Amino acid sequence: MPQVIAAVVAVFNAVGAWYAGLSTLAAFAVQTMVVFGVSKIMTNRAMGGLSQSEGGARVQLPPATNNVLPIVYGKAYVAPVITDAKISTDQKTMWYVCTLSEYTDSTPGSTFTFGNIYWNGAQVNGISGSSSTVTSTTNNAGQTDNKMAGKINIYKFPNGSSSGTNTGGLTAIQILSDISIQANVRWNSTLYTANGQSADMTNTAFLIVKVQYNNDAGTTGLGSLMVELTNSVTKPGDVILDYMLNTRYGCAIPPSRIDTASLADLNTYSDQTITYTPTGGGTATQARYRINGPVNVTNNCLQNLQQIADACDSWLQYSDIEDKWKMVINKPYDASPNAVTTADLYHVKSAYDDTDANLVGGININPIDLNATYNSLQVAYPNENVRDQTDYQIFDFTAPGTAWYNPALLSPNEPDNKLDVDFPQVNNYIQSAYLGVRRLLQSREDLVVNFQTDYSGIQVEAGDVIRITSADYGWDVAGGFPDGKLFRVSQVQELKDESGSLFAKIQAFEYNGTVY
Repeated sequence: MPQVIAAVVAVFNAVGAWYAGLSTLAAFAVQTMVVFGVSKIMTNRAMGGLSQSEGGARVQLPPATNNVLPIVYGKAYVAPVITDAKISTDQKTMWYVCTLSEYTDSTPGSTFTFGNIYWNGAQVNGISGSSSTVTSTTNNAGQTDNKMAGKINIYKFPNGSSSGTNTGGLTAIQILSDISIQANVRWNSTLYTANGQSADMTNTAFLIVKVQYNNDAGTTGLGSLMVELTNSVTKPGDVILDYMLNTRYGCAIPPSRIDTASLADLNTYSDQTITYTPTGGGTATQARYRINGPVNVTNNCLQNLQQIADACDSWLQYSDIEDKWKMVINKPYDASPNAVTTADLYHVKSAYDDTDANLVGGININPIDLNATYNSLQVAYPNENVRDQTDYQIFDFTAPGTAWYNPALLSPNEPDNKLDVDFPQVNNYIQSAYLGVRRLLQSREDLVVNFQTDYSGIQVEAGDVIRITSADYGWDVAGGFPDGKLFRVSQVQELKDESGSLFAKIQAFEYNGTVY
């Protein structure tokens, strides 16, 4: 496990996070009202441990009719799905079709490239440039073995059968129509070409592995493969747009139903750099958010979108008014892009506090139980330094002698309560810790409010930060809140009573700018 405490302490002096508990709250009832949805943010969060098969591409799968391909974004180490196999008529040579990922055809100009390839945990050598012949393997101890030299060929195809990069101009169809393969099962046979079909492997990234049987060399079958695969689509906004649009592996959402401006803003925010202290000392920077990992297409679309949103500390929002999906970035309201001032925030005021009142009725407050307040964190993520094997980082406010021990953050007699989160599309240990600690600290902001305003409140969107002035709760000048107390909105609904009057019903959770 990387030693990252020193690095993370420097990053997280002031960070904010997701709120993990909103889904358990019940909205207050409104009598004789008709309720229309306006906008809401999806707040379910992935919890629990990360299995090694998370993402659908980290365990090699044998041939099966119910196998599906993942879609890989950014860089990831993935194991193949075996989609076809051939044997020579003398039974001395095997060809395996090892399929890795769908291709991102919803993003023009996207590219897949292959990095290192591992056979039974040892790095394969010789497969570079135009060469397809394995010359040796090197294990984790740095020991080189050349017994396999000349016995294995690996052909790379980043996008379909005609995309070979080290095949000498041969297509996959030509390679798998070798004269030593039985004629009626070659890829150019009627088995594959009947009724106008062909083995084009359209929109897939795959390998063909040719193995010559040799007991002394240990080449008696296909080894366990792990392949470093990189998709040029890695910025969160680009990833979400690609997945939303795609009709093959994604959500098939029409472009008119997607707020692309919010995705461009997400890319802008993700490109901003964060500074951290590496384990060796000094300082370093990296882009705030990137997506690196496979998306398991057997999950439903909403699950996958929320998982990607987790990896860039954002919320998925749906607006009934605009009939569009958009992303809401969890960031300070006064930070770019789209920075605003405190005076610009929608201001909720009651008649007791201001003659220009817009609050209808009271404010319902739902504090979080102390037993549900988290004070330690375990982050699971696929660590790129160990080929995306699951790694863990632990941060504990309650453990004396650790860098995170800070009694000032704890309430009296607060019980130990660990938050488990996982980020299957984050293989960078700085980003995974950054995200996890933001969520931990935000979870300690323990107020959720529900209230109703006049129709002016309909201008508020889920994800907006608002301010509330209330003398009853001390959220005024006398209570130390000259601008009111800040909350982030999680849901807005339009209400209509029997007389036809319109109101806005708002649910929001506590905002604390000091934790960003």
